[in-house]
Order: sequence, then structure tokens, then C-alpha cells
Amino acid sequence: MGSGNGDLLMIVRLAIAIAAGLLLGSCQTTGVGSVAGGECKIFENPQYVVLGKRPYDQDWIDSQIEGGVGGCGWKRPKPRPVSFDAVAGQKVKVAAPVKKRGIIKRIKDRVVHPFTKPVEPVIESTPPPVVAAPAPPPPAPRDPVDELLQPSVIRKVN
Repeated sequence: MGSGNGDLLMIVRLAIAIAAGLLLGSCQTTGVGSVAGGECKIFENPQYVVLGKRPYDQDWIDSQIEGGVGGCGWKRPKPRPVSFDAVAGQKVKVAAPVKKRGIIKRIKDRVVHPFTKPVEPVIESTPPPVVAAPAPPPPAPRDPVDELLQPSVIRKVN
């Protein structure tokens, strides 16, 4: 009888493992237990042709990017390079490098103005108006019994 319980326990465990395998494995197929097209429900179908020229186009594009970031784990897009928007045949303007002062100019600046630094302009602003706080209200008159138990003013005895 002892081995009968062990066999039954093994059969129950095997049945649970097979059932779990079927239930979990069905998600990997398009058969029973799978949602056909479920991965595409985070994306919208555009109502009109999207050209990227108007606010409608930008709103639709933004919604698709947000759907991909939230649903598919995409990384957010990098900033757009300036070269993408350049017209063919048009050169991209690059900022000119700052020229270094020559040695003669540096020596002249040291001799003529040896210890002066450029002074930043002082910007004076008007201070905010000072509003006087309202006077506190006078204390409420005390009950005569409280005054007898804890006098607030010590009286001089003549």
C-alpha cells in the first residue's frame, strides 16, 4: 500500500506538469490560447496619409513612438541631426572657431592693464515693499476665578 500512494502522487505531479506545459506553451503559437494580432494593438492605424507636414501628422507619429516605447520597450529616439534637414547642395554652416590672441596682444594687455579685471555691471533692483504686520489683538479678559488662581499681574502691597 505504501508504494501505491507514491505512484499516485507521481501521476498527479506529472499531470500538473503536462497541463501547465500546455497552458504556458499555447502562448507561443497562433493556435488556441493565443491572441492573434495582439502585439499590434498598441499601434494605431492612420486615418489619412501621413506626410509629416502638419500637427495631425506629428500627433500620429508621437503616438506611435509612445506606443513602441511603452509596449515594446523601445528606447526613446535620439535628437535629430541638423544634417537630415539640410537641402541637397546646401552647405551646413559651422561656427567659426574663436581666434586666440597673439603674443603681442597678450603682452600689451598685461603692460597697459596689469591688474584690472573686467567689471560686471551692477544691476540694482528695487527691494520689495515692506508690509507691516498687523498688531496682535488685545488679550481676551480672563475669568475672575482664573485670575485668583494664577494672577497675571503681581500687585504691590502698600
